[in-house]
Amino acid sequence: MKKYLPILAAAMLFTSCKEDEEIVPTDDNELITRVELTFTDNATNASTKYTFQDKDGDPKTAPEKFDKIVLSNGATYTMGIEVFDDTKSPVADITEEIDEESDVHLFVFKTTPATLLKTTIQDVDKNGLPIGLTTKVVASSSAGTGKFNVLLKHQPVLNGVKVKTGQEAGGSTDIDLSFDVEVK
Repeated sequence: MKKYLPILAAAMLFTSCKEDEEIVPTDDNELITRVELTFTDNATNASTKYTFQDKDGDPKTAPEKFDKIVLSNGATYTMGIEVFDDTKSPVADITEEIDEESDVHLFVFKTTPATLLKTTIQDVDKNGLPIGLTTKVVASSSAGTGKFNVLLKHQPVLNGVKVKTGQEAGGSTDIDLSFDVEVK
């Protein structure tokens, strides 16, 4: 047995020095060139669409369209989001992909000042975590102006660990838009 000990030790040395393979996520971010927010007034059922569009998807160039959101004070809205890639022919509806892969996507909404709008996400994924394709928005009872920040977080499983927790932290950002908003 002693004569095999050096061979066994050498074999263990070579197998234990092998580098661990790095796991790279294969769930890539989407190119998004257009975001449409549709606000439907719950009292009147009237809808208004606000659009961000950057046709080439290059953040170094100015977008072709970046609407100002105008809402009525004290009104409650249902906001729907649609997301597109206009560089594809035909245009790719990324909304469908977000819905199908909702367990790795999360919309985050921030308003400055925080009292201007109150948002409550209405839809959830298969794990009961928020998605944000449908959101309740309540406008302040007072008039005011500010910013409405829309983020889309891409939070795929990383190294076997779920990243999506329902919070903004983790993953990468597909969308980060700050719409001007006015409540009047």
